[in-house]
Amino acid sequence: MFSDRSRVAAGLAVLCAAAGTGAVMYALGVLPEPWTRGYISEGGVAASPRDGIYRAGIVTLAASLALLGTALRRLVPFVFAILVTAAVFGTASAAVSCTPGCPLPPYEPSTPADLVHAGASVLGVGLAVVAMAGVALISLQPVLRRIARVFAVVTLPLAVMLVVGLLAIGRGLFTSVLERVALVPVVVWIAVTGLQLLRRPAAERA
Repeated sequence: MFSDRSRVAAGLAVLCAAAGTGAVMYALGVLPEPWTRGYISEGGVAASPRDGIYRAGIVTLAASLALLGTALRRLVPFVFAILVTAAVFGTASAAVSCTPGCPLPPYEPSTPADLVHAGASVLGVGLAVVAMAGVALISLQPVLRRIARVFAVVTLPLAVMLVVGLLAIGRGLFTSVLERVALVPVVVWIAVTGLQLLRRPAAERA
């Protein structure tokens, strides 16, 4: 059920999740208030001195989604398609950066690039959460279901709160901090699931 190729993909997913997160955090470090103000995407605007590092970090995180999907392909087949699609949208969000401030409707005037970037980002993260829920519900491996359920219980309320905050409040301290907090369990789920797949005994491999 689980090949050596899948183990390699799982290991690479863990590495990409860690490297991508590190790159994005480093890129955000040049912002005036990187952890409490503004959107994460502001690290990738053309005016940022580390926009290239930010984009590379997002692409690397997108790769971690595709790699985890590859690792899970035999265990939860449809999750592979969801995670690969999420990776495509994540890569698109890196390719199309927002304008300074990353303005979003309904409270700020937005350019087409802002809307494309925001849409790709939301779809990428949203599909990753859908994949997490899918593993939580139907994975053939109980341990993977348990891991996904724990992270889903944490992630889903945060995601709902973030959407409500963006629509009801808009840009501000609440949405800035919540955006960062909501993304943490998604990235950690990728890493923990990848590590769990690496720990699977050889007897369970195809």
